[in-house]
Amino acid sequence: MPNSSFQSSTTEPKTQWLNVILLWVAGISAAMQFAKFSVSFDGLLEHYQMGATSTGAALSAVGIAGLVFGVSAGMIASRVGYLKVLVGALLLGGCLSLIQSTLPHFNLLFVTRMLEGFSQLGVVVAAPTLIAKLSAPQHKSLTMGIWGTFFGVAFALCGWAGKSILDQYGLQTLFLSHGLFITAIGVVLFFKLRKNPVLDLVPVTEMQDGFIRQMIKIYQNPRALLPSCVFLFYTCTLVSVLTYVPGLIGDSTLQKLMMVVLPLISTGGTFLAGAIAQYLMRPQRVALMAYFGVASSAVVLSLISGSAELFCVVVGVMVLFLGMVPGSALAMIPTLARNPSEQAQGYGLLAQFGNIGATVGPPAFATAIAVYGLSGLVVLVLCVCCFGVLFSLLAGRIKAVL
Repeated sequence: MPNSSFQSSTTEPKTQWLNVILLWVAGISAAMQFAKFSVSFDGLLEHYQMGATSTGAALSAVGIAGLVFGVSAGMIASRVGYLKVLVGALLLGGCLSLIQSTLPHFNLLFVTRMLEGFSQLGVVVAAPTLIAKLSAPQHKSLTMGIWGTFFGVAFALCGWAGKSILDQYGLQTLFLSHGLFITAIGVVLFFKLRKNPVLDLVPVTEMQDGFIRQMIKIYQNPRALLPSCVFLFYTCTLVSVLTYVPGLIGDSTLQKLMMVVLPLISTGGTFLAGAIAQYLMRPQRVALMAYFGVASSAVVLSLISGSAELFCVVVGVMVLFLGMVPGSALAMIPTLARNPSEQAQGYGLLAQFGNIGATVGPPAFATAIAVYGLSGLVVLVLCVCCFGVLFSLLAGRIKAVL
């Protein structure tokens, strides 16, 4: 029996757009677990008085579950059932946000952030699988492209609506609002999809190899590993840039504007990379170009002084190039994978490595900026880009599957 996450005897020629959009919204609600702490970072610093590094660790703690269980999550979900995992993850996320809305002791808050990682991981494993199942073959690239924007859209919404809620009503209302939102989308998806015949998936109950042996094989496969390495250094950087860079802008009006605009620019970069990879060049070259663009923007950023407007423009260019990285990494997986099993492995690794980056990045960038200011940010971005270029070059040496 081939390695696959599910089997189904039902084929659906039409894309169920409403359900696809609802699943995309579920992804947005899960990504808000990062975004709500990003937009409220200064408020958390003021309330808990724990310092930038500890508060940055609380921001990134959501990624710990994905760091440990990312690859195995897909194999586990295939046995439990993707819809059950998705709805359970969303409801768990809602409960944890409600606890956070009470502003508990920092240690308890940190624990809820770690548990939110299981909620976030469940969504990012289950939702794209269900989206692919609900999509016609001619729409799968499009629907997966829509799915790939959920992170940037979540940050944009939190920068706009979340910041307004925070300014007018405070931290408690912000976390309460998120809890109600993520719970509501979980309930809606349960009733919308529980009797959907297209999702009558047969759980996989047997495997060719042992669990550990199969995981080792995934890590040893460069066709699955290298796109995830390219993606890793994007997630390491983007959450940190969206969280800390607006604070380096002297103008408070521009700060609020950039909180909304930067995630949208990142989302635009993801779409742009997908189009370039499809029509102009291989995804590996797109990733290479993107990392060179990020590095060049960082160097220019270090040379600017005195102009907040010019600073914002250069940051916008840097975030545009950053946004191109996930678009190219997602496109690499079907380009390099030799069969559906390798594709599934690639997306599982992508989830795990994304969480590694989101876990390691914020504390590292927070410390660098706190100690060295803008120079610390620039040097760290340049280091990240060096590794991104390296893995893009290595991925480019692998022959694409025609």
